[in-house]
Amino acid sequence: MSSDPGHYVVFVELNAAAADASADALQGCCDELDRAFADPGYVGSRRSRAIGPLELRVLQRGTFHRVLRHYLSLGAPVSQFKSPRCVARSNAGVLQILAACTAKAFFSAAYD
Repeated sequence: MSSDPGHYVVFVELNAAAADASADALQGCCDELDRAFADPGYVGSRRSRAIGPLELRVLQRGTFHRVLRHYLSLGAPVSQFKSPRCVARSNAGVLQILAACTAKAFFSAAYD
């Protein structure tokens, strides 16, 4: 929601085998991920530009481990930890980690 119109941002951390994926391959993944949101409301909003292009952010290796350590530092038990599926703007600590560890970003061209 920091841009107008708002858009979805998907954070991924690639394993060692995929870490050297080409920019073209990652752009293709971004486009396909955007197309995978098949809900008619989403598709209509993307086509009318009410929702901006999906953004795929490729993270440095170890980023999600840093997120885990952040939650543990706040007192969360490791046995109950699950990586968050949605990070609200109010969760500034996690958003700072994700932003600082972004290695590459791609915007979908699926509905251009």
